[in-house]
Parts: sequence; structure tokens; C-alpha cells
Amino acid sequence: MRLIRLLKYDLAREAASWASDGLISTSQAEAICLQYGVDYHNLSRRTIGYHVLVGLGCLFIGLAVITLLSANWDQIPRAVRMGGLLLATFGVNLFGLYNFKQGRTAASVGWFFLGGLFYGASIMLIAQIYHIDEHYPNGIFWWAMGVLPLGILLKSALLMTLALCLAFIWFFVESGSGFYPVLFPLFLAATAWFLARGGQSRILFLALIAGLVIWAEYTLSWFMGDGAGFQPGPENVALGIGLFIALHGLAAWLSSRKKHVEADYGALLGLWVLRFGLITLFVFSFRQPWRAMIEANWLLPGATLVMSVFLCALALWAAYRACASVLSTAVFSLLFMVGIAVVMTVENRLFDVVFQIIGNMVLVGTGIWLIVFGIRDNISHYFYAGVMAILGTGLLRYIDLVGDYAGAAILFAVLAAVLLFAAKFWKFHNAGEGGMS
Repeated sequence: MRLIRLLKYDLAREAASWASDGLISTSQAEAICLQYGVDYHNLSRRTIGYHVLVGLGCLFIGLAVITLLSANWDQIPRAVRMGGLLLATFGVNLFGLYNFKQGRTAASVGWFFLGGLFYGASIMLIAQIYHIDEHYPNGIFWWAMGVLPLGILLKSALLMTLALCLAFIWFFVESGSGFYPVLFPLFLAATAWFLARGGQSRILFLALIAGLVIWAEYTLSWFMGDGAGFQPGPENVALGIGLFIALHGLAAWLSSRKKHVEADYGALLGLWVLRFGLITLFVFSFRQPWRAMIEANWLLPGATLVMSVFLCALALWAAYRACASVLSTAVFSLLFMVGIAVVMTVENRLFDVVFQIIGNMVLVGTGIWLIVFGIRDNISHYFYAGVMAILGTGLLRYIDLVGDYAGAAILFAVLAAVLLFAAKFWKFHNAGEGGMS
């Protein structure tokens, strides 16, 4: 999964520049763009930067109006306040509807975005005017519900992003108040439907994945009777790792799809799963997390094992369907299952040092695999991730020694040998080649 997929529009513009300079033909530039699903003859279209600027501009217009009203709110008569809020909300949204009927979709989205902000402000301020003593997270919920249909109907990533951000705010406020956010999956399902029906947004895709993980973790905590406090237990750790192993398989499956958008999402998901995996390995390279897992009170050991087996099986099935990342998925699934089973059964906390050593060995092994894989397949971000894993391990072990000084010295010597061997392998593999992309 190459990061070049995430930079395809820049590559397309470079190809157009090469064609204009005579370095390649126009047909070759078109073929390069076609390989990544970019329309060579429509490169001048408004990019995500344009929409970001428009969205931020509308956001600050809304904030300016809301701030101005708040400063003089008490001096304005109640009827004028009520009428002004309704007039502003309906007026801005009607102007957005007018632009939509005129065929100016981009302008209508901007006005509807501003109207969405006015709509939310009206909900909150009207409740304040009439002293409506209601469960205040409901206001945020209905704000999100009001924006969501517009995002779906207009196929606007900007409006969908606003609706999902409001849904996240409602989720945390509602759960923090001790209530289970039952309808949060509705927003996740709407986002998934939007993306599946052709809506393209990497931010929405990552937010969807994050929302699924957060909702699953909170649901597990609620089921165990700790939803209001949301204090993660060992089951939450197991669920989180299992989910990201499943996402690793999903990334491989998406990357193998013929549709360019799905392949782009696969590359993006694979990148973030790799980062999460390395961070997790770094965390478990210390003794304290292992001791906490050993001493933890497992409330649902059987269900945790079943859940872990299911997630690993799902990851293996997705990787097998994609014919990619099968070995890495199988190895990490096996390590995960063995680790969960062992920490559940071991009661002597002195084993935390043993597990720490094994964790460091897995981290170093992962770094070696990333370096070799990156050199072999000319994937630069794998190579540099592997180097960072090795260097990070050395730095952390210099700060927090594994065992005594002799053990740390042996580890540093092993890391040095690994890096020197990687350099030798790179020289051998890239002899006569142009290097990594």
C-alpha cells in the first residue's frame, strides 16, 4: 500500500507539467492519471483546499454573528430575539436553496453550512429565552439531525463532516451525563452510506473508523456496568487491539479493490493501522502495562476470548480474500491470542519482565520486517517506519533498561547489527536500481 495513492492529485499535476515540457506525451500523462483514477482533463477543478477555506469562512461568519448577538443579548427584547433567530435561520437556508435551484451547488453548500450553524444557535438560544429546562444534550442531537439530511441529499462532505462532528460532541456529552447514546450508530450508518454511494472524503472515512472503535469500546464498558465512568479495563484493551487487527485485514481488502476510491481508503487505513500498531508495541515494551494486565480483574474472560477469535478470524478472512498481508495478519493474530490467553491465566506478576522482553523482541522483529519489506518492495514509509521502530526501541531502552546494564548492552548490539544488516541488504537489493518510491 503506497502513500503515492494519497498524493495522486499532486502526481497528476506533475504529469501534466511533464507533458507540457515535452518529457512525456499527453497519452502517457493520461495513462498515469488513469492508473490512480484521476481525470487528466479536469485537473483545474476546485480541490479540497478550496472547500476547506469556504467552510472555515462560513464558520467564522457564524461565530462572528453569534458573538455579536451574545454581547448584546440581554438588551434585545425577547420578541426581537425570537424573530431575529428564526428570520436568520430561515433566510440563510432559503438563500442556500435558491443557489441550489440555480445550479450553484458549491455556493449552496456554503450557505447551508452557515444555515446549519444558525440552526444550532437558534436551538440553544431559544431554549435560553424561554428557560426551557430540558436535557441539554438533546439540543446538540437535534442540531446534528437537522444538518444530516442536507449532507446526504446534497452529497456534501462538508455538511456530513459538520453533522458527524456534532454527533461526536453529542456522544461525549450524552455519555458523560450517564446516558447511553443509543442513536449514535445512526450517524455512523449515514456516514458509511454516504461514502459507499460515492461520497469521497478521507476525513469522513477516518472519522467513521474512529467512531466505530469508540462506540464499540463504550458499548463494552456500558455492558460491564461502567458506561458512565468509561474507565477502560483489560477487556477494552483486548477489544481495541482486536479491532485494529481486523482493520488491518480490512485495509488489505480495500487496497485490493479495483475502484480507485476504495484503494485510496485502503492505503489510508493501512497507514493509520500501522501507526497504531507501532504505538501499541511501544506501550507494551514497558513493564507496567504487562503488570496491570496480569493484576487486572477480568470480568468477561470467556466473552473476551470469543470476541478476540472472531476479530482475528475476520481479519484473516479479509486478508485472504485480498491475497495480501496474510502472513502479517496471521502472525499478529497469533501473538494477540496467545498474549490474551497468557495474561488471563498467569497470576505471578513477576512474569511482567518476561513479557516485557518478549514485547521488545516483537517490536524489534516488526521493525526488521518493515525495513526488509520496504526495501524489497520499494515502499518508503514501511522502511522509515521500521527504522523509527528500531531507533525508538533503542531510545526507550536507554531510558528504561530491560533487566540490567548487560542486557541493555546486548539489546543495543543487536539493534546495531540489525541496522547494519539492513544497510547491507539495501545495497545488495538496490544495486543498479533507482531506489525506493
